[in-house]
Amino acid sequence: MAKDQLRDFHLFAVESVLPFGMGIINNAKAGGFQKIMDVFKSKDPFSEFQVDGEVSAKTARDKIDQLFPGLGYPVVSVDVTVEEEYPDYESHDQDSLISTLNRIDSELSQLRRCLGNDSLNIDNK
Repeated sequence: MAKDQLRDFHLFAVESVLPFGMGIINNAKAGGFQKIMDVFKSKDPFSEFQVDGEVSAKTARDKIDQLFPGLGYPVVSVDVTVEEEYPDYESHDQDSLISTLNRIDSELSQLRRCLGNDSLNIDNK
């Protein structure tokens, strides 16, 4: 349980806190303390700082990941399930396949006849 909490905290820090902090730093570089205060007075300062710092945070995550793989981009566990229930598809697919192959065979026969007749006419000209 503690391991999951640590992983969740790490994921939160890398995906939310890092871009937020980088956004504050970027705004401080661009306009100083006044620009930071203007963003804090906005409707959603947290999101604005995150957006402003996302590019810098990605660069930081890339560098961290080069030094310690998995630290910059933590592994996220997923649950995968496979449902193998195909009620009538197999019989319908086989019938459909056979009818499609028969149609292709018929059209190829017609094509052979046309090419055979046309090739005789080309040679005579």
